[in-house]
Amino acid sequence: MSQVGQNNSGGSDYPAPPAQGTQTELYLAQLTEARREAEEYKNRYLRAAAEIENVRKQAERDAAVRSRQDRRRLLLGFLEVADSLERALAQVGEASALQQGVRLALNQMLQALGRAGVERIPVKSGDQFDPVYHEAIEVRAGDVANDTVLEVVRPGYLHEKLVLRPAQVVVAQGKP
Repeated sequence: MSQVGQNNSGGSDYPAPPAQGTQTELYLAQLTEARREAEEYKNRYLRAAAEIENVRKQAERDAAVRSRQDRRRLLLGFLEVADSLERALAQVGEASALQQGVRLALNQMLQALGRAGVERIPVKSGDQFDPVYHEAIEVRAGDVANDTVLEVVRPGYLHEKLVLRPAQVVVAQGKP
């Protein structure tokens, strides 16, 4: 009968088992190597999971930005319609059913825009020109301080506290 580590011909197919102390050291070395590999795999997993989370968050931010841009484009289109309605109402003439209908439509549109987070930029003649909220489309000589708004040509609007469209204004070039 053959013994472990020997074949029938008396030769060894396997290395002889190590001595008891050497065997323990071998097992400890294997255990240490297995722990190192497990730690490496764990770190790889954690890095991959963190990368996936970062990609997910970036995708959410990108989607929110695209959504906001699309919404702003839509709102700008509505503002053009509101401008047309305001110009129609500004025409000199007697109040007619058509004019009342236009006024009603304008009010409804402005209310809908307000519910969507759009608000008019408060600006009037005599205000100080602010390039963040105003777009100077003309400069006129005047008896007021430089950079004073003389006239609001087209109202400006904010969307969620950001400028959707600046107010177009005429600005004074007057006394310093």
